[in-house]
Amino acid sequence: MANLPPSVMQSMVLFLLMAGGFGASKAGILKGGTLRSLSRFIVDFTLPAIIIISMQRPFSPELRNQAFRILGISSVVYAASFPLAYAAVAMYKKADVPEKGVHRFAMCFSNVGFMGFPVAASLLGHDSLFMVSIYNIPFQLLVFSVGIVMIAGRARSEGPGKQLASLKLLLNPSIFSAFIGFALFLCSARIPDPLYTALDLFGGMTTPLAMAVIGAVLAQTSIGRVLANPRIWLTTAYRLAIHPLLVLALAKALGLSGMELAVPILVSAMPVAANSTILAGVYGGDQVTASGLVFVSTTLSLATIPVVALLFH
Repeated sequence: MANLPPSVMQSMVLFLLMAGGFGASKAGILKGGTLRSLSRFIVDFTLPAIIIISMQRPFSPELRNQAFRILGISSVVYAASFPLAYAAVAMYKKADVPEKGVHRFAMCFSNVGFMGFPVAASLLGHDSLFMVSIYNIPFQLLVFSVGIVMIAGRARSEGPGKQLASLKLLLNPSIFSAFIGFALFLCSARIPDPLYTALDLFGGMTTPLAMAVIGAVLAQTSIGRVLANPRIWLTTAYRLAIHPLLVLALAKALGLSGMELAVPILVSAMPVAANSTILAGVYGGDQVTASGLVFVSTTLSLATIPVVALLFH
């Protein structure tokens, strides 16, 4: 087991956490209102904590230029990802509005939090984690604003009050936490140790709880029906193969090399963000499709991440 690639080890942990949620649902523990309340708890409490903690990074003058370059690269990648996702999902003629929203989200946002950081540390060294954290700042700002609108904005905004409803979706604890964390980062402000430790422990619950929710959702649906949806496989192919190749082409066009080349490609190769299932459950999106995308993309990433790593080694 010790010789397994880090991407394989992290995926195995994800599956074990999902299996726990699957079993809890079958035992009647995680079902109905309990599952919805747990999803809300994750979005409103544990996710904001981990967002703030993830931005508690040193910002020395020596790293300033590199930090802003990698932040600019990340912003360019996300700016290009959104129109590509909308164009690709436009071809899903048989999908309804909630399902299309989940596919767009999956094409734009990867699982950086749980898989991206440990895999980067193993493949690129611990020095890469600072750059991964900087690269991830736009993710934190966008996933809880644009991402929420993608998953649920149109589904919950029908009628004359649709613009106001979309605005309310952006007023959530996670987006506020992203701005607070980013401000602390820019000011090099450190959170006092007791509060930092409490937030770190609280945020540490996010991944196991999120994966348990995914497992519980899968337990309540027909996995065979989910896997029979060809759009899940197409989106997974985009997430794990096409998107990293597009990022590689963009990075080469910008003349990037070394860590500034490796980090964007590696982050882009991660499976679908587990947040998709949680946000779909909280904001009325297609939670079944989201869970299926996380399950399938995480499984296939066991094979694709080592291949993608060859692109920058």
